[in-house]
Amino acid sequence: MTSWEVDKLQKRLLALGALEILSGATILVVGVFLGAIQGIFQLFEQYSYFTLYTGYPIWGPVFFIFSGSSSIAAGKHREIDLIRKHVWIDIVSAIMAVVGFVLLAINLAHNNEVLKNCSLSESADLCLYITTSNNGLLSIMLIFTLMESCVAISMTIMWCKRKLSESSQVTSSPPNHAESGTPTDE
Repeated sequence: MTSWEVDKLQKRLLALGALEILSGATILVVGVFLGAIQGIFQLFEQYSYFTLYTGYPIWGPVFFIFSGSSSIAAGKHREIDLIRKHVWIDIVSAIMAVVGFVLLAINLAHNNEVLKNCSLSESADLCLYITTSNNGLLSIMLIFTLMESCVAISMTIMWCKRKLSESSQVTSSPPNHAESGTPTDE
């Protein structure tokens, strides 16, 4: 891999790391806002805040921010141990994003059932307001979680491609007899 390609790859990884941090921060802010809404409407038990009870709006984004930060650190430094650790962090981040996506989808499915029953509620307007607000916030979290999953998977693929290209350069280069200590045929 040429120096230009490595620089280009590092710039991409730095940008994706920043995107991971922003995604995690957005999910965290929306999760805090969703928690505040839950506190306001805690009298209405039929509304599901399942995702909040799992803690995903906290542990998911915190890990995404950590993963993005480690991506930026790994992109700035070319230490192989840091790169190996970062690949594993991205794999775990992708798994966490998939788990978060499933939790959010379950919560949205339950809220759609509540939304269908809003007309039967004694305060139908309030039911519609709470459920649609909740669904809107969960949808934002779902979109950013899906984006986080795509970023983590693409970063893992880029790191693996980089590692494969580095290892193919090492195996394809002819040995230097002066460095290896073997006599040359003259």
